[in-house]
Amino acid sequence: MIKEKSYFDNNGYAIYRKVFDQNEIHEFRNLVKKSLDEDLKLERAEFVDLGKKNVYYTHGDMIIKPISKILFDKRIVNIAKEIIGETPSYFGEGNYQVGVGDRGFHRDMADEILDGISTRKYLHGPDWTEDYKMIRIGVYLQDHDKFSGGVKLEKGSNKLPFNKGKRVLADTKAGDVVVWDLRTFHSGNSVRLKLFPNLPLGCRIENILPNSFIIPEPKERNSVFMVFGADNKHLDRHIEKHYKVKFKKHISQSKYPSDINKKCLEAGFKFKQVS
Repeated sequence: MIKEKSYFDNNGYAIYRKVFDQNEIHEFRNLVKKSLDEDLKLERAEFVDLGKKNVYYTHGDMIIKPISKILFDKRIVNIAKEIIGETPSYFGEGNYQVGVGDRGFHRDMADEILDGISTRKYLHGPDWTEDYKMIRIGVYLQDHDKFSGGVKLEKGSNKLPFNKGKRVLADTKAGDVVVWDLRTFHSGNSVRLKLFPNLPLGCRIENILPNSFIIPEPKERNSVFMVFGADNKHLDRHIEKHYKVKFKKHISQSKYPSDINKKCLEAGFKFKQVS
């Protein structure tokens, strides 16, 4: 795992190969289905028709849903611990997605106000210091090494301005785990062309391409995402300036059991409850 940490430090993301086997991936897909059924019943899910693509967006922390088995898995926690360099903290910014959603390059970090405008511009704001240790872990439950639907990243953009790094399509297979710095530019639901499958396209082009040009997803797209951080000022700022601002509905529908802190500590990470 040392090589993945080194790659992450140099490029702002890394892929851990074959973390889960195919039986586990099949189980996780069943847990996603079970979670979605519960979320629809409890009105924590909404179906969004985006024309050529559609998606279920869900609310409420994944830690209270059947799919939480991924979050509590020691292998996920160990990846977070290795990248962060200390016991990771989790605060509720975790969920799953079913279907193909929006595209667009962005950073996941907190906004900074610049000339009266919210921005995540390079070197503007306190998140651009060396002790910034906020990461997102993504688990895609189908192959994307030769298919559309995976994540596209801009290498080194956690240390560079926009459009200064090489863009790559993450060649993840079901069972792999991808992790990126929240400052790294990336875009989900990426497209692979039939003629040029490894060519990273602009998001506007992806959105207007005819389906006949595109390699589709191999099966219904299921993905799971979790944010971890070091327990420091950057985590506190992210919670106050990003999570509490942009995830109000998500937070309001996260009702935690009384033993949640104990369960998280037993799994190897801290839990910071946000209300």
